[in-house]
Parts: sequence; structure tokens; C-alpha cells
Amino acid sequence: MHALLLLLAAPAAVPSPAAPVLRTIPAVALLQDEFEQLLAEKALEAADAPTATVFREARAVARILGDEAGAAFDRAVERQLAMEGLAPRTVLFLVAARLEGDDPDQAALGTSLESVLAQDDLEAVLAAADLAVASGFDRADEEARASLSTALTDAAARSDRSATVRIRCAAAAHQIALGSQVERPRRLLFEFLQSSDPAVSAEAALALASLGVMETVEGVVPVLERVATEPGAEGRLAQAYLKQLSIRRFKDTELRRAYAQRQELLTARGGELTPELRRLEALVEMVSRFHIEGDRVSRDELFEAAMQGLLQRMDPHSSFFDSEAWEKFEQDLEAEYGGIGAYVNVDREDGLFTITRPIYSGPAYLAGLTSDDKIVRVGDWPTLGEASEEVIKRLKGKPGTPVKLYVWRRGMDAALIDRPTEDMAVVVERGVITIPPVHSAMLPGGVGLVELTTFSRVASQEVAAALQELLEAGATSLVLDLRNNTGGLLDEARNVADLFLPAGKTVVTTESRVRRGRTYKTRVAPLVPEEVPMAVLINRFSASASEIVSGALQDHGRATLVGQRSYGKGSVQNLLQLPGEEDDGFADENRNGRRDAWEALTRDQDGDGEFDYAPRVKLTIEHYLLPSGRSIHRQLDDEANLENPGGVEPDVEVRAVRYADWRLREMRRVQGERKLREWATERFASDAETLQALALSDRGDWNAWPGFEELYADLGTTLGRDDVRLLLRIEVRRLVQDSRGSAFPMGDFQEDRQLQRAVTELFEAQGRPLSEVPEFALTFQLEEDDAEDALPVAMLTGARMDEARRLLGRAEVEERGLTAQELAQLRGLLEPMADEDSTDR
Repeated sequence: MHALLLLLAAPAAVPSPAAPVLRTIPAVALLQDEFEQLLAEKALEAADAPTATVFREARAVARILGDEAGAAFDRAVERQLAMEGLAPRTVLFLVAARLEGDDPDQAALGTSLESVLAQDDLEAVLAAADLAVASGFDRADEEARASLSTALTDAAARSDRSATVRIRCAAAAHQIALGSQVERPRRLLFEFLQSSDPAVSAEAALALASLGVMETVEGVVPVLERVATEPGAEGRLAQAYLKQLSIRRFKDTELRRAYAQRQELLTARGGELTPELRRLEALVEMVSRFHIEGDRVSRDELFEAAMQGLLQRMDPHSSFFDSEAWEKFEQDLEAEYGGIGAYVNVDREDGLFTITRPIYSGPAYLAGLTSDDKIVRVGDWPTLGEASEEVIKRLKGKPGTPVKLYVWRRGMDAALIDRPTEDMAVVVERGVITIPPVHSAMLPGGVGLVELTTFSRVASQEVAAALQELLEAGATSLVLDLRNNTGGLLDEARNVADLFLPAGKTVVTTESRVRRGRTYKTRVAPLVPEEVPMAVLINRFSASASEIVSGALQDHGRATLVGQRSYGKGSVQNLLQLPGEEDDGFADENRNGRRDAWEALTRDQDGDGEFDYAPRVKLTIEHYLLPSGRSIHRQLDDEANLENPGGVEPDVEVRAVRYADWRLREMRRVQGERKLREWATERFASDAETLQALALSDRGDWNAWPGFEELYADLGTTLGRDDVRLLLRIEVRRLVQDSRGSAFPMGDFQEDRQLQRAVTELFEAQGRPLSEVPEFALTFQLEEDDAEDALPVAMLTGARMDEARRLLGRAEVEERGLTAQELAQLRGLLEPMADEDSTDR
């Protein structure tokens, strides 16, 4: 039997509780069985010793026995660590001893420390956290670091432990963590920093300062300044950290001054070309003269490409805008223009310029234009075969001016596309168009849904209006949908967060190489009461301002985040005009401070008769940090490999639903045939009330649609009935939008699993069962299934199973048994599935 096991059974080897100090080892030559026995004795004695003594004796044992036995000693330590049932301090002794030897296996030792972190010996837990940081585990391989960091974070999250233990574990986890793993321990430390207990907030502030995030986590510096006035070790440590901060700020100021002086020197050199610029000039000349397509590009285009390449070398978000690109970018940012007010595109099915959806507050809709209308002529100018950009130019113009459109609709004679008649003409008076960034809806059960598509200049104003309407209508919980929102204005991110957070809460801070960071805080009382629970939807296309808002709400515990990890754009760009470049002049008739398409030129610098913007540069100048100090910026190495995924991690992950390729192709084919659209249009004209109700909710039941079976048979598709029901409902919702004059949000609670999970979280927060809302109980699919469909047969089997579940679900919600007819229907659904199952196997 192993020596340690023999010693465990020997009472004489157990140290007295009154004498926990370990006995000294004689520095004499020992045989292997002797030093293994001595090692086992010392490890056993460590079980009841103070942790400081444990570490001191571990070093002594490693120095004496390790030097004597070398690798044999290291292997002996590893064998004893592999035993089960070791006391936490025995494990610490053995880990510390092995770390003193050669080539320690940090992954295995990290696993041993993880076992200590799960124990109730809090002194040992603290010692394990300190040992993890002091012994180089932050340099271990990624898997070992990730595992140990997770264990430390889990230890820090245990509410049954003291604040000191939790703070030390969180700080250790933060130091060892990789990439996105930093988020959880940072948030825990941020929570302790906000504690009303001065001792707890002081511990958290000192821990965060030790991690080098004094300025990036809001509130650390004020707490340190308070602690620095107190006597004792903590006060002296706080003074040292503040002194360090003062020195760093002084160095930053010196750096900014040096940068400014460099810019002055460059300006003073005038037009003198440096060797680098002469080299670029020679390259442009070479491409223009000798490249096979050198005659197709201008020198200006080549220099612009060089500038674009220079900026892209710095980071993916810095870019160069020529005049046309800047005009489009500014319009997207401002969200206003003069025109007819419609989303338009060339229809891929027929090649016609089509209104995909009118802006319901705009002139086109007021003039009677609706989705799928084809604009075949603008005035006397035919649109067929023309690029969308050219058509859009003619649709835009000064508000209040008319534009004559010729509109062709399906069912008309196709010959009228080329030769439209006057009865097809619609005169639209152009207006000031604001692209609506917000769509909202009241879902069943008092759930308010607000979808924000971009942080334009009107974003917070539009969100506030939608929230006010929902709250007045009785919303008791809210979902903010930021999926696919790629960002916008930083000020608007703060303004949107203002609607949900109390005044004075940090939303975001920025850090820069050349200027002092800024802090954006909420300024007014929230529009949404604190007792109204919130969920925020994010996905991998939520970026920048979306991540600021969702991350701030998460850090302050205001909302539950549901979905997928966001994109990870944690940088701030400034829009700069190149020195020496100026826009053409214009008459600012409406005094809005920017040039509108109809306003007259007053200075045409190149004489081309068109207004030209000066080139702009979008330059990354800052990174932003969330209130807890975490950066969500995605980081790549020099070879464009992903170093840190960045982004905001949701509290509840819901993966996107995937469809098999055959299924997507078949869906597109069925939609392209337009039978569903024709059926919906015909039925809507005769029974709008029924279809409006089904657009809001058909409870996932295709039998609720009149004439569905005949329609399904006519399609001749391998899609299941539920797929066809979904496509049909899309067509009907498009008609309902046009009929009522307002758009549905993209999130549809019947079909959207991510939205369904958010609603479920809100109901749980309110202590409400989903069964009290039949529309939810019958349609929610809360179990994720990301497997792709393999065969049409599998889809049809799934459709039958779906129908069987709905029958059972309806009986459960309505608290009744199945009728004889329903039982027969259920049997009919299940029997073919049993046959298919036996055949397949």
C-alpha cells in the first residue's frame, strides 16, 4: 500500500490540533522509499496547518528533497496528487511543491486547484486563488487557463461565501482569463464596487486597481481616493495606486503634446515630398502606364485606393469616402432626405423597379402606392433596364415638388410596361422623409416589443415614442430587439440607455491614445419604470452602439440578454475632412446645416455642374468600454486570425435556426411562383377581417386558414404544411401592413425562437405561466434543434408530429380532454409515422 495511505491509517502520524506547525526535514541523503514517506508525512501534516505555513514548508520540502531526488521527487508529488480524498491544504502543499520542480504540468495542477476552490475551507480557497495568480497560470495553455478561470469565477459567484473570498477569486479569474472570459469576473467585481458596505467596495476597488483598470471601470478612482485617506495598509496601497495613475496621466499628456508637435512639423514642411510619397507617386505612374487596364482608371482613383488601403491596414473600421460614398453615408446617418418615401429595389423575378414596402408616413403611401407596385416610368423617363441608383435620383427632390410616376401592377397587360397609359399615372408630392428606425407591437400577455434598426439621429426620440405608447396601452414587460443593428451615433446609444437606466449611471467610457477618455452617463430619470422587466435581443450582427446599450443594461442588471454573442466592434470612429479639402458651396434653403439634393449650387469647384463633397476619412480614434470596464472589441492578430471574439455575451444563448439547402430552395421556388401571393391578395379582398386576425396569430394551426388544404395540394411541394403556413402568413402580413399603414417588427412571436425565449424569461421574472396566454402556449418552441433537415420525408413526418403536438397542446391549454374526432385525427397522424419508422430501420 502507498506510503501516504499507510500514514493516514496511523494515529501517530496525525498532528495534534494544538501543534499545526510542520516538522523539519533533515538535510541528509535519503532512499526513494524514505523521501516518499517523508513527503507523505509532510503532506498529511499540511491538512491542519495555516496556509502560510503550508506554502513555506512546501518550498522547503521541494528545496531539500527535490534537490536530492530530482525528477523522482516530482513524480512522487504527482502520484500523491492523483490520489482521491485529499484535504484541501494537502492539495495546496503538493501543488506548491510541484511548482518548485522542473516542467510542472500546469493543466494537471490547475485541475487540482479547481478541486480546492469547490471546498468549504475558505482559507484554502483564498490560498488557491493567490497561488493561481502568483505561479504563472496566466501563462499556461489556453485550455488550462480557461478551465481554471471558470472554476475561480464559479467560486466567486457563490453567494454563501464572504465578500473577501469572492472578490479575491474574481480578481484571480480576471487575471488568468482569456478574451471573453474576462466578462463574468469583471461584472462580479463591478457589483462589489457598488456595494453600500465601505469595506466591501474598498476591497473591490483595490482588486480592480491591481488588475490595471482603475480608469476603465467607473467608480474605482473615487473609492480609492476615500480609502487613501484612511490609516493602515489598505490606505497606503490606495495611495500607491493613485500615484501610479497620476504618473500615467502625466505621460499621456506628454504623448499628446508630442503628437501635436509632430503634426505642426508636418504642416510646416509644406509641399515637399518625402521619399515615401515619391515612391507612391512613381507606383501610380507605373500602374497608369503599364498595367493592362491602366487606361481605365484615373490617377485620382488610384490614389484613393492607396488611401483606402492605408486605412484598412490600421483596422477594418477605418475607411476613406470619396464624394459619392460620403453623400450616401451621411444620408444613412441623418435618416432624412427629400423624396417619395418608399423602400425600393429591382425585382429579381421580373426585372422591374419595385416598391418593396412604402414608408407608411411618407407621400408614396398617402398617394395610394403599396408593396409590389412597379414604377415603370418617372415623368417621361422609362425605368426598365436602369440601375436602381439612377431611378432613385429622379425620385428624390425638393419637398413640396411633384413627381409623376407610372405604376404597373400584376394582372395588368404586360404591354403596358413599355407603353404606360395616363390612367396608370400617380402624382406624388415629395416630402421630407425620415427613415423610421423603430417598429413596435404589443404582443399577447402585455409584452411590448420595440425593434430598433439603427442608431440614427432620431433613434432615441422614436424609441421613446414607441415605449410611451406601449406603456400607456398596458405593457407589463418589454423586449428591445437590437438584432442586425450595426450601430450608429454614440450619443444616441447613451440617449437610448437613458430611457431604461436611472440618472447618473455610466453607459460607456472611451479610451484614446492621444486624448483623455470620456464618460457617457445617463442624465434623466428613466421613461420605463424599474419594476417593468426587460429582455434585449442580440445576435452576431448586433454591433457598436447596439453592444453599448445591451452591455450597459446587462452590467447594471436592468435587462436579460437573449440570443447570440454580438459582433464585437468596440471602437469609436471620428468623421474627419481632409485638410485643405472643401465641399462645393450650396444655398441652405431649409437651414438644416447640410446640403439637400434640391438646393442650388453656389460654388462649383470643378465646374461639373454637380455638388461635390470633399473626401472624408472615418478614423478609429478610441476604444469604448462598458460600465464594468470590459472591452467588447474583437481582436485579430497580424495574420487576421481571431485572437479574442469580443462582443457581448448573452445571459441566455439561443442559436439561430438553420434550414437545409433543399428546404430553402423549395421555399424560394414556392414564393417565386406567386401562388401564395395571389391567393392572399384574392382572399384579403373578400375577407380582410379573418386574414388580419391570422396575421397577428394563427396559433400555429394551418387548419385555421380557410381553404388551406386545396391551396397546399395546388402547390405540389415537398415542403411540410407548417412551412407553407409560414410562407402564407408572410404574404398576408405584407398585405395587412399596407392595409393598416404600419409595419410589423421583424420579430414574430409565433415563428421567432429567440423572441419566444425572451418572452419566456419575462414571464418567469413575473412568476407567470405561459399557459395563461394560449397564443404562446400553442406556438412556442423552446427546445433548440440546430440539426439540418435531411429529406423531404423527414419534413413531412415532422409536420405530422407538429400537428399531433398542437392537438395535445390545445387540449392542455383549454383544460379538457380530446374529442372523439380529435382522437381519430391523432391516431391518423401517429400511425403512418410508426410505419415509416419501422421501414427506415
